[in-house]
Amino acid sequence: MILRDERNICEVIAFSMNQSAQYFMMAAPFEVTAQQLEELHIKVEMPEEEE
Repeated sequence: MILRDERNICEVIAFSMNQSAQYFMMAAPFEVTAQQLEELHIKVEMPEEEE
């Protein structure tokens, strides 16, 4: 990071995700709240379950 004069450590780490495929610096991916979806005008429609 210092040698490349980068401000973000993720720019210099080859694989910045852990074994669970989570981004270790931000605990991502994570669940999105209904309020966040509403702020971004995103509507989630789940398919109907077949009987």
